[in-house]
Amino acid sequence: MRTVEREHYAALLRLAYLVLDDGDSPLTRARRVAAAAVRVRRGGYPAMRARLVASLLTDPSTGRRRPHRLLFEPARTPPGPVRAALLELPPHDRFAYLLRRDGLTAPEVAAEMSVHLQTDFRDVDQATAAVDDRTELDEAAQRAEIEAFEPDLVRLRPPPGRRPVVATVLAVALLAAAGIVLAQPDEEPGEPATIDPRAWRATGTPTIDEWPAQGGLRHDAGLLRRAAGAWRAHHRHPPLGRVVLLYAGTVDGASLVVLRDSPGPQDEPSVAQYFERRLSRGVESVRTLGTDAGQLILVGMTWRYLVPPWLRDVRAAVPSRRAPDWAPVAVRDGLSDPLPWSWFTRRCQNYVAFQMTFRPATGGGGRTVTQLASHDPASAAPQVTFRDPPEQRERFRWAALHAVACEGARTLTGSGDLLLGHLWSGELPDGGGRATLLTVDASSPEGAPGTSILISDDGRALSERGRTNSDTISSAGTLATALWWRSPRRWHLVAAAGPDVTRLRTVGELGTHEKKADRPGGAPLLMVTGPRTGGAPPETDRLPVVQVVAYETDGDRTIISPS
Repeated sequence: MRTVEREHYAALLRLAYLVLDDGDSPLTRARRVAAAAVRVRRGGYPAMRARLVASLLTDPSTGRRRPHRLLFEPARTPPGPVRAALLELPPHDRFAYLLRRDGLTAPEVAAEMSVHLQTDFRDVDQATAAVDDRTELDEAAQRAEIEAFEPDLVRLRPPPGRRPVVATVLAVALLAAAGIVLAQPDEEPGEPATIDPRAWRATGTPTIDEWPAQGGLRHDAGLLRRAAGAWRAHHRHPPLGRVVLLYAGTVDGASLVVLRDSPGPQDEPSVAQYFERRLSRGVESVRTLGTDAGQLILVGMTWRYLVPPWLRDVRAAVPSRRAPDWAPVAVRDGLSDPLPWSWFTRRCQNYVAFQMTFRPATGGGGRTVTQLASHDPASAAPQVTFRDPPEQRERFRWAALHAVACEGARTLTGSGDLLLGHLWSGELPDGGGRATLLTVDASSPEGAPGTSILISDDGRALSERGRTNSDTISSAGTLATALWWRSPRRWHLVAAAGPDVTRLRTVGELGTHEKKADRPGGAPLLMVTGPRTGGAPPETDRLPVVQVVAYETDGDRTIISPS
């Protein structure tokens, strides 16, 4: 091979290896696609690189793992900052970054990749920024590390005890003839990565990226390799990016390994649970988390939870009860004691309420963290925050949790984190008694409008869900909502808003009705009498078509339709 072609081959091999790298040294795959690409001589290196792009993005065989290497295997050299950052990204983001650092502009990278994969320049910029943030190196230093990386460095594979000595001698001869350098590995291939146990102490806002490995089996290399390999081979939900260990231990006589992946900033991480029992082994659940914040993770069907080290003083309560009765939950080496099965009731969507104290290692006082966790490892465990009324905060919070979990104020299974807010409390017309207007926002799906519901002081639902103008980024002051409430005799439209809304007005079949705030900075409330119910079930009543317009202090207007 000519010198120029050798240089092109080395650059293409490096590019392919860094794209395919999953912690299991994909040298054979990288060599194959680089060798095929370098055969394209017309057009020089750009044409070779384009061939490589097409192979990696369209040929499914490039992703096949080859676990059985006869005579040699890649050396496990410690990754530098750039390679470590790339391990955190999915392959298409790695590709975009590496092409950018290979001298292409962001539009040129997008044009080259978009032939095979939907990509635009914003995707390229985001991938590049992700590596910049993780490495804190300038472009020149990043290029220097990439160009210094030599993936074609291998070592002898240790022969089995009874393999003839001649095989080893032959392997040495072959390697010597090829001029390949031998090196000693620093870790076994296939093992999941582990996080420095001190990492979470260096930040005031730790996430799953700083969650260290815990459990009595976290040093069992064979178990960890089997677990990581089983997840990588999962035909429906394989990991994206680097596989990281969260927990390895013995639970109810089974060996358990909990792993998470590293999909990059555009996607949520997934968690896989691998069990080895007497008669079976394998990945038993894979769940995508709604957020990268450290949250409780249910372990199998054991009613135990993994708890990150920055959450302390764990306590739990059954949301169906009229008042909270917080019971302490012991946590040992990151794993909680099991909760009583009777606590998970179908009426409350099989969720239990948790409170914990978040104690940052960077100083400052602790704060209370609330979560709703299911008995199903595939269900979300949303963190709950509150917009509180000035009085009876704890009573409102428990009523809100009860309404969400047990009264249908929110479907929790696919929910992201929740924000529960108090908008109004007072007396309903027609002798309806006292009610509180609860607003419910969820972090996913992103940008979805919030909902609202009237609840009693103990959290019973008094209405169907209404709609708000809010999502989780809206301020409480500009919040507005409208819903229908059904008394024994007739329907009533109930609309309320925060203090930055000066007035509410209805348009539609109910006619025009308007209500201003009673005082500057006050919150307007509008109740309009609707049609009689006639004793019919709510779902058979025809409700008027109506919209509510909320006028804000800065001149903006928002239109809300009750559900």
